[in-house]
Amino acid sequence: MRTTNTSKISAFSLIFVLLGVLSYADGYYVRMVYESVRDNVSLRYEEVYEQGDTKIVFVTAKDTFTWLKVGDRYYVGSGKTLYRTFPIKDLEDFAREYLKARHVELKDGIYKFTEPNFSLEIVVLNSEILKISRKVGDVITTMHISRFSKNFDIREIISKYQIVDKSPVPEELFRIFNLFLWATVQEERLDVLKIVGYDKDGKLVELEINKTGGDFKINNYYLKIIKATEKTVRDIKDALRGN
Repeated sequence: MRTTNTSKISAFSLIFVLLGVLSYADGYYVRMVYESVRDNVSLRYEEVYEQGDTKIVFVTAKDTFTWLKVGDRYYVGSGKTLYRTFPIKDLEDFAREYLKARHVELKDGIYKFTEPNFSLEIVVLNSEILKISRKVGDVITTMHISRFSKNFDIREIISKYQIVDKSPVPEELFRIFNLFLWATVQEERLDVLKIVGYDKDGKLVELEINKTGGDFKINNYYLKIIKATEKTVRDIKDALRGN
């Protein structure tokens, strides 16, 4: 279900974007992300540099870390070494992919969407996404985006880091992340990763990667499907085959 209001934008949203520079060079912006669970609210600050298919994000929160996207490869680390990891989709990536999948052309206004498992609100001003809010159960995640003019060479920024390309798990498993609108990866215990997310139809998906057993074996690892629609299971099979 989708509702759209292209005529009204809150005064707070307008003030937030005016704090930035309305004439800016693409590629540098800051994001404030609030996550609330009932009465508990956490905050993180993200500084983003992006040029072409390369993006580096500096995250300041309780646990400070950096993640990098170069083409279709992703890296993450808490120091000057970044390690190959699963594909990362932040809330802005998710919103843009969601809109693209539904062929929504961005115009100034407020867009509201309701799915069976989550709801989404996107505020657009000057043809740019200003605010994104997503609600899943009791968890509300809100991202405010402000763009600024800043000259930088992304190659120079990345050169300060050591990039480790070897992945601890088979790269074939990375393909399944293209099936998600978004997903989180948690280390449950040694050699056990739990993946929870939503497929392109907004349906819940729960997977597990371990070394003991599952539905698919990839080298020394297994992929176990805990919850997924029949369509998503077929898509996972195709992805693992490289189709």
